[in-house]
Amino acid sequence: MNEPFVSVIIPAYNCEPFIEAAVRSVMEQTHRSWELLVIDDGSTDATCEIIRRLAEEDARIRFLRNPENIGVAGTRNRGLDESRGEYVAFLDGDDVWHPDKLEKQLQAMRAEGADVSYTSYAVVDRGGTPCKRPYMVPDHTSFASMLKENVMGCSTVMLSRRVADSYRFIKDFYHEDYCLWLSILRDGYKAVGCRDVLVSWRLIADSRSFNKRNSARKRWKIYREYLGYSAVKSARLFLSYTIKGVKKYFC
Repeated sequence: MNEPFVSVIIPAYNCEPFIEAAVRSVMEQTHRSWELLVIDDGSTDATCEIIRRLAEEDARIRFLRNPENIGVAGTRNRGLDESRGEYVAFLDGDDVWHPDKLEKQLQAMRAEGADVSYTSYAVVDRGGTPCKRPYMVPDHTSFASMLKENVMGCSTVMLSRRVADSYRFIKDFYHEDYCLWLSILRDGYKAVGCRDVLVSWRLIADSRSFNKRNSARKRWKIYREYLGYSAVKSARLFLSYTIKGVKKYFC
C-alpha cells in the first residue's frame, strides 16, 4: 500500500456531548493510513474518559493532555509539533467528517500539486440535523479572495507537511485559523477546494462562531492590526465580509 500518512489534530475542551462522534468520524474514514492526535486542554467534564476509551479501541489514536489550559491555538500548535504525517488535517471536537473526506481531499491535492485544501460543509444543529443550506466552496481561493471571505472552515482544512512545518496558529488574534490561512496564501502556496460536502459543521448557540457581533469586531482587528491595512481599505474589505456573512449564515 502506498497511501499517504495523514496526521489528524483534534483540540478538545469540555466537548463531552460531541467528542465521540468526532473521533469515530476519523475512525470510519475510507482512507486508512492516519494517526489521530486528540489533545485535551483542561476539560472538566467526561471528555477525557471518552477519549481514553476510544484510544483503547484503535492504536492509531494518540491521547495527549496539556498540563494547563493554553487555548485552541496553542493546542493545535502542539498537535503540529507532535504530528508525523505527510499531511496534516484539522477537526474540531464538535464537528464530524464524512467517510470519504480524507480520500477525496488527498486526491484533489495530489492531482493539482496543492499544499492546502478545504471542502464544502453542511451546517448542522446540536443534534446533527441540517439547519441551513450547505456552504459550497470555490474550486480555488487566493490571498486576495480570502480577505473578502473566509472559505476555509478549520475542520475542512488539510496542509502538506512542508506547510505544516513552516507555520503555526497565531495566539494573539481571535480568528487564529483565519490568520494562519492568510499567512500561508500570502506566501504563495496553492489552495484547492473540494466542492463535495465532506464535513458537518455544528452551529451551537453558545459557541465562539455563533457570536457574530464579536466575530465582526475581531475581523476588523485583523485587517487593522494583523495585516496593517488603512482604515479605508479595511472598511472596503469589512463591507464585503459583512455582505457575504449575511448570505452565509442568514439566507
